[in-house]
Amino acid sequence: MKLKLNIFTVIAASVLALAVPFVIYFARAPVLIVTDQAIIPLYGEARIRRETFSASLSLFRPVHNIFVADDAGDDIVQFAIADVSLRPFCVLFPHRFARSARLYSEQRPQVRVVVLEGRYGELFPESGGNFNGFFTYKTDIEADFFTAGLAAGALHSGNGRIAVFLEPRIAEAGSFFMQAVNSQENPPETSFFTSFSQYSGISGLSCVVLAGQGAEFLEDSNGIPVILFSWIDPSLAPANVILIINDSPWAQAVQAVKMAAAGIDPGRIRSKLIILNDKIIGKRALKQA
Repeated sequence: MKLKLNIFTVIAASVLALAVPFVIYFARAPVLIVTDQAIIPLYGEARIRRETFSASLSLFRPVHNIFVADDAGDDIVQFAIADVSLRPFCVLFPHRFARSARLYSEQRPQVRVVVLEGRYGELFPESGGNFNGFFTYKTDIEADFFTAGLAAGALHSGNGRIAVFLEPRIAEAGSFFMQAVNSQENPPETSFFTSFSQYSGISGLSCVVLAGQGAEFLEDSNGIPVILFSWIDPSLAPANVILIINDSPWAQAVQAVKMAAAGIDPGRIRSKLIILNDKIIGKRALKQA
């Protein structure tokens, strides 16, 4: 009888030990990611679910997505958030919902609010300290372009050239690309374009980089390797896209929440690298990044 009781005690203790983490997990305040519905087809529903689940495990708290129309009013965004949680741990907003983020922070000062500014400009160059718990994080475009330069240089065959298409607003980041390219032996000649209309064709291309401009190149790329700054689902990318540099909210969520929890503001977050063809370019080529 005593032996049976001991066995029962061990089983009960084991079940309790397994149950406790789940109870703690679901009891913790969630993280909410606000974004617009239009991004779903481009990013991929299955991919969103997968990356949301991964973020939940990394943060050990529930992570929920809140999809609203791109033109949704500030009040609609507030209602959508409240419908999911009244006391979230942290709410992430893309820069296009920055005004809604400010309003939410004013109404819920006890909640951490993060605006992910992306690559294009400083929306809030001042510290987020105007509101307690309001944080602004920008994509680390310099680090991303340095990584792209390493990747492009690794594709250089000795006599090839590189074409880089980028938004005028981030043209200065080209210098970090060149730092990476020039750090390698026999660096290739590189040409920069801030619109596709400037491009009239270059022979002997070994790589093309598309960062907000030059998408037309993909229509007739002749198999030339492409490095793409994009949120696009890798399954939708053309076969010659070998590397995607992704600064979506799901790619930055874990780091953003950890930084906000630590009170870091402002801050920069690197993009996630998605290598689509590791036979052409492997992680070793990016080890200096």
